[in-house]
Amino acid sequence: MSIDAEHLFTLRLSRDSARAVRIMNGPQGSRGVAPIGEGGTFEGKRLSGTLVTGASGDWPTLRADGSFFVDARLTLLTDDEVPILMTYRGVGSFDPGGDAWMHTSPLFETGDERYSWLNNVQAVAFGSLDGDGVVYEVHALIGQGSP
Repeated sequence: MSIDAEHLFTLRLSRDSARAVRIMNGPQGSRGVAPIGEGGTFEGKRLSGTLVTGASGDWPTLRADGSFFVDARLTLLTDDEVPILMTYRGVGSFDPGGDAWMHTSPLFETGDERYSWLNNVQAVAFGSLDGDGVVYEVHALIGQGSP
């Protein structure tokens, strides 16, 4: 069985490490609360825009084996000013050189009819560090009943 996917957009996020809060050595691991910095963008064939600063964040958890759990909520604002909530969870890890990769499963919510097809999309995203930020390639899974 193969899985088909359509590229939705490339998401570029800036990290704001100075404002991050760390909760060390809790029962689930060491957690972070990290606001997404200014300048986030997403660009694709069907939708593009920016992130709403102050309404987007990440709550990562560093796990005992050195990997981490990703838990993010982003408010996207399309070029035609439609707000879309994007939530995603997943896992990531650091390689010996300090680079990181992330695999996540985004979902979307919007009330605008022009983008209501997103409400029924199950996406997958593949991310990596890029300087002071993170870049995700976000893909919609395609199958029976896909929008």
